Amino acid sequence: MNYHEFPINQSIIHTVLHNGEEREYCFRRIYLTKIIKTVEFPPTDPMLCGKYFESQCLGKSADGDVVNDLPRKKLTKAQLAENAARKENKEKPLKGDKYLHHLRIDDQIMRFKTLLTKYKIMVNEANVQVPLFAIWDQDPDVMLKAELDIFPTTIKLEDQLDAAIIDLKLTADIHNEYGEYCYGKPEYLDLIQAKMYHYIVRNLNEKLNPDIDKLLTSSVKNLIDGNNILFLLWIFNYKKEVLEDKFIMVRWDEQKEQELHESIRKTISILDHGEANDWPTNPQYTLCKNCPWHECPDKTIVQTI
Repeated sequence: MNYHEFPINQSIIHTVLHNGEEREYCFRRIYLTKIIKTVEFPPTDPMLCGKYFESQCLGKSADGDVVNDLPRKKLTKAQLAENAARKENKEKPLKGDKYLHHLRIDDQIMRFKTLLTKYKIMVNEANVQVPLFAIWDQDPDVMLKAELDIFPTTIKLEDQLDAAIIDLKLTADIHNEYGEYCYGKPEYLDLIQAKMYHYIVRNLNEKLNPDIDKLLTSSVKNLIDGNNILFLLWIFNYKKEVLEDKFIMVRWDEQKEQELHESIRKTISILDHGEANDWPTNPQYTLCKNCPWHECPDKTIVQTI
């Protein structure tokens, strides 16, 4: 596999590993959705909400997508009648009313914009959804890629001004203690994204990032070189009546770097194995039920226990 044509990112690692341990996956689905990208997963409702939140906070979400609205309630009879009149007058039609979670996300977007000032966080066209590349120092044939929500920026927490990488997260419950999004017990989170971003900003390749000097000032470079740049998950909730946010800081150290290297090694080994075997399917109910490749001849709809 030519890894210069297919850079390794945290998403592909997360597909095959969880906290460094191999998880259930299907090689063919990886090939179609992550490598040649001819098949896409339709966004789930939580994913759509997250893209909307990012779009309205930052101007766009990952990969340049922009989501400007969420599904709304059906129009009432009065609204339908009003739209009929508006159509005759060539006026903009009414939309359905927003659901409660939509209103709460809008409130969180307003809170986000207010909190930027409180925490001295900078957001502009240049430092949002920033793609960065690095060569893995364990193998010069392996390229790593990240897309950072906000980088670089200042941030003031506890009366100290620091440089930071910030990743926005929208979640139903900020205190959830179970599953992969257990922000209430962050010690159990899979930190592959934080590790990857920490590593890449410290190992930027100028040829792969020709505009990097426009992005990084000398002071920011000095902070990075001195291991003085923070990685922060900035988490907002939207399903609870009380709207909250919080930061989770992921520190960078030698242990996390070694864990990242091991995860990259495992991922490359898995991908090499998949390619050597022509990307075989893995018909498992838990994988097949949400697979976007509907033409798969091996798809199973039966759960076996």
